Amino acid sequence: MPYFGALSLNDPLIQLLLNISRALLILGVALVLARVARRWVVRVLSRARGRVSLNTATLLGNLAQVGVMFLGVVSILPSFGVDWTGLLALVGAAGLAISLSMQDLLKNVIAGIYILMEQPFRIGDRITVKEATGVVLGIELRTTVLCTDENLQMIVPNNVVLTEIITNRSATDLKRQLVIVSTQGGNLTEMGRQITDALNDLEGIAATPPPATALEGIKEGIARLRVEFWVPSTERIAVTALVIERLRALYPGADVDVL
Repeated sequence: MPYFGALSLNDPLIQLLLNISRALLILGVALVLARVARRWVVRVLSRARGRVSLNTATLLGNLAQVGVMFLGVVSILPSFGVDWTGLLALVGAAGLAISLSMQDLLKNVIAGIYILMEQPFRIGDRITVKEATGVVLGIELRTTVLCTDENLQMIVPNNVVLTEIITNRSATDLKRQLVIVSTQGGNLTEMGRQITDALNDLEGIAATPPPATALEGIKEGIARLRVEFWVPSTERIAVTALVIERLRALYPGADVDVL
């Protein structure tokens, strides 16, 4: 029989260390598999356009991740002598303790499931929540991730999203388009008014929300203006081409780029 110093493989301490090592290995593998399963489910279901929405794909991916992790945890319990009867009692006691100590986390998780099921907005929509506006980058079990108009990432707890009044600016068929105009600095207020007036006269651009112009910065005498306007999704390419043509005619020496 192999020995480790004065300890044999049958020694309780050795068995405990082996069980802990086995458990850590299983948990590590389960964690990797859970992430892979989530990404695979979302990717496969996202390809089935028209049949499965991106929100539903995300929800099922999150559930797959939780399911794999649960199986990993369950698989290591017998190594520590936990039978199913004891497991049920343990789950009941743990569930009560968790529900009392992690109420905020559970609220956010439940809210995330409701958001993914009811779909008040979708990934890619532009929404306003608590006076902050941004494009939805992701809907996780606990948080919703937004990219604000200032290109900042904002993490919002799902419970806040669910209980606050939300304005979904993408609920209609209108899509936001951004154009950057880089030109020699001048009267920036007058330039903004000129650009807005030029866009208001173009057919196909929505009056609500109205076109808007904002200064992003000035570098080496070159002003960088962000132009925002809304167009029907079916006319986005054609109207954007007209906007570029109009802006280049308004400022012949300017660089006009589409974001």
